[in-house]
Amino acid sequence: MTLLCFPNEETYLYDCNITSENEGKAIDYLNRAMGERRNIDVFICSHRDADHIRGVKTIHAIFPIGKIEDAGVPGTTTDSSEYREYMDLRRSIPCEKVKGQTYQEVGEAIVRYMNAENPDMPDANDQSIVLKVEFKGSSALLTGDTSFKPWKEKILPYYASEKLQANILLAAHHGSLTFFDDPNDKANYYVEHIQTIKPAMTLISVGPNTHELPDKKAVELYEKYSSGSKKGNKVFRTDKQGNMKLTLKGSGDWSLVSNQ
Repeated sequence: MTLLCFPNEETYLYDCNITSENEGKAIDYLNRAMGERRNIDVFICSHRDADHIRGVKTIHAIFPIGKIEDAGVPGTTTDSSEYREYMDLRRSIPCEKVKGQTYQEVGEAIVRYMNAENPDMPDANDQSIVLKVEFKGSSALLTGDTSFKPWKEKILPYYASEKLQANILLAAHHGSLTFFDDPNDKANYYVEHIQTIKPAMTLISVGPNTHELPDKKAVELYEKYSSGSKKGNKVFRTDKQGNMKLTLKGSGDWSLVSNQ
């Protein structure tokens, strides 16, 4: 769940996971983070899995959502109440189907949609919206639940290296090893994407789960290929550092504070 507050006062929300356990804390944080902003201009659903759309109507009731953007791809939890709730909201407010390899300007910032629906990718996770936010030379890259596959076959072949580089990387799929684990290469892990991204820090969004995430090997690879902040930090996790506030300052500069 990533709140994007742009300098021109537009506000986007990339995914949400509001539960009965975290609702009060999450809404309090949104109130503080948004300040005087009361509306969410765009809700970006990276993909329609329950843990990325849970509580969207709760958000909409407090911070009215102006428009939904998604990839138009059914997720893997289409029989869930979360899916039905999301689709109900999707039918009631404006919705736009995002295309990959496109971008838009949001004031002085640029939002790149690097990946979206792709019939060549049968896994719905690999059709996640990959979002890069750029502001005057500083950037953050949000990867949804993508594995290595769309990066290797679709994203890296299309984008020049400088378009892929990002100061901050939001790890894919809550720290799953699928981001690196190419079954066609049993000798090595796929790392060309993260070598090209060259993040200073990687952030892992993860909470209590039954999947043993984040994967230990994935964390090891994120640490290896993240260069580190000025304080030497390479990987932060929401289950350890809590909510985080990233500020893109321009000219390649940024700041990150945790436990917000």
